[in-house]
Amino acid sequence: MANTNKAFGFRPVGRLGSTVANNGNTSYSIASSYGTAIYQGDCVTLSGGYVNIATAGPIVGVFIGCQYTDPTTKKPTFRNYYPGTIAASDIVAFVVDDPLATFVVQCSGIAAVTAPGRNAVIVTTTGGSTTSGISGQQVDVPATGNATYAMKVIGVYNAPGDNDLLSAYAELVVKINNHLYNSGTGTAGV
Repeated sequence: MANTNKAFGFRPVGRLGSTVANNGNTSYSIASSYGTAIYQGDCVTLSGGYVNIATAGPIVGVFIGCQYTDPTTKKPTFRNYYPGTIAASDIVAFVVDDPLATFVVQCSGIAAVTAPGRNAVIVTTTGGSTTSGISGQQVDVPATGNATYAMKVIGVYNAPGDNDLLSAYAELVVKINNHLYNSGTGTAGV
């Protein structure tokens, strides 16, 4: 049965190794009036100390929400996405930034069976949903294993009954390969 093309960005699912996964997050700032929307599940990077949307590395982590004082109502506002162009000096982004965190993400093509161990690039098919706040990012798994590619495929997500590995849009488990808090650009894929 074919998979549905319904991108959801990167969802935290665990951590590599035998340590306990806490999927903790760190607070970062978003510059006042930053003009690009950032959706829950989008990869982000830092520029000038501020969070920015990312499509390539180095990546600091995955955005999971934000808070700020609404400039119109003057009330604290919590959202699972940053809508862009908010003129506030206290915009805080919550980011899963553990270099060993693992995420579930949808593959944009057919590559699930041969993907484990390979590196992947981030693709954005849509900017995300302003209704749900969910990301539109996916990964593409090229045949080469370039060390600069943003993601490393760990395996196929165990989603019983709805993750056809031979069809497009299968769900994969990945970690950030080109992470800001690791030395170097990442490791080559197999």
